[in-house]
Amino acid sequence: MIFDLSVVTDTLTKLVTAAWQTAPLWTGATPPFGITVTGLSPDAARAGHGAQLSMYLYHVEENSAQESLFWTARSQTAGGPPLKYQPLALDLYYLLSSFADGNYVQEQQAMSIAMRVFHENPIVRGVDASGQPWELTLTLERRSYDELSRLWQATTSALRMSAVYRAAVVLIEPEAGPPPGPPVSEVDIAVEPTPDPRTAALLGTQRDVRSTVPSNHVVTFVQDPATAAAGQTVSLVGTGFNTIATATLLLTGPYPATGQSDVSAWLLPPAQPPSAIRRTITLPAATGNPPAGAPVPGRYRLQMEATAAPGAGPFSTAGVPLSIAARVDATGGPVLAPAARYVITGTGFTAGATQVLLGTVPLQAAAGAPVAGQFAINPAGTSITLVPPAGLTGTYQIRVRVAGVESDPALWLAL
Repeated sequence: MIFDLSVVTDTLTKLVTAAWQTAPLWTGATPPFGITVTGLSPDAARAGHGAQLSMYLYHVEENSAQESLFWTARSQTAGGPPLKYQPLALDLYYLLSSFADGNYVQEQQAMSIAMRVFHENPIVRGVDASGQPWELTLTLERRSYDELSRLWQATTSALRMSAVYRAAVVLIEPEAGPPPGPPVSEVDIAVEPTPDPRTAALLGTQRDVRSTVPSNHVVTFVQDPATAAAGQTVSLVGTGFNTIATATLLLTGPYPATGQSDVSAWLLPPAQPPSAIRRTITLPAATGNPPAGAPVPGRYRLQMEATAAPGAGPFSTAGVPLSIAARVDATGGPVLAPAARYVITGTGFTAGATQVLLGTVPLQAAAGAPVAGQFAINPAGTSITLVPPAGLTGTYQIRVRVAGVESDPALWLAL
């Protein structure tokens, strides 16, 4: 790390100066002409006498990738160091050019030696004024003629042969951080400390899904967040549930609507002893107005308004997602017997919001009795009659989506 960018410039110019006398370009014992290697801009360098080689630092930019190594792991955690205690990572861009008044040979020979030296030293090391070692890589950058032309037009000098070098990564030394704290002298251990009565939180919903597939194997998986249908059970996951004295469970939705219902009746009595992290709800078996019925399919949020230990006021938890799906009964499954038309039962099937697919093959909603490739829903929303498309062969899962929420896999057709 360094405090002064000119240290890098001086090191690069000294590399060329040190190699000048012994450059392989010279056939004699001494060079036929001398050179002044400077960090001045090309127009300022031309004011000197004799051949001039300019290693001009014309642009500096932040190296975001290198800086991320310092702040990602530490600054995004509590107690991470402030920015002023982190190094500033920079890429330096140098314009290398030469000038010898009326002598193009000297100009090009100076460029030849400098570029050879930089090619032989892709890694440059040095020590700053405080004795701190530093290291960087030096690479020849490809720049278009138009870009170089615009760069030269920004000076008062005429366009000359030039090259751009990138020196990276230069780390600017940050402010010294505060001294570390004293070592730990005492440790307190608390066994089953009394929880804060206001630490209860509702964090999410989960459901264990069990489905019998055509091979008659039972497949189980966990949904998080949960999708549930009428009659199914959902786990509420959180913290501090064992500190809650009374709780009100509120259901908001279906989105984008914002209706809210008190569904505290869905809460099952807590286990004994009460779990701190889990409560259970069961949806009513039939679709209807909550809490007596399961709500129509859609996307909802659950929120808990609770009273904790005596002396603590009421508080509300954050809302967590819960999707409600139509329930497809597994009657006659998992593979239904061949038939001209099929009737599947359940609840929550909503006309105008229901999609039925055989695998990935969509069926069309019918206004009356369905024909090939169609389905129809009874007025009560408790059954679907479907007729597969003609010519379809194979085994297909009957997939039901209502309001964009897909039901659990339950039935298949063998065609």
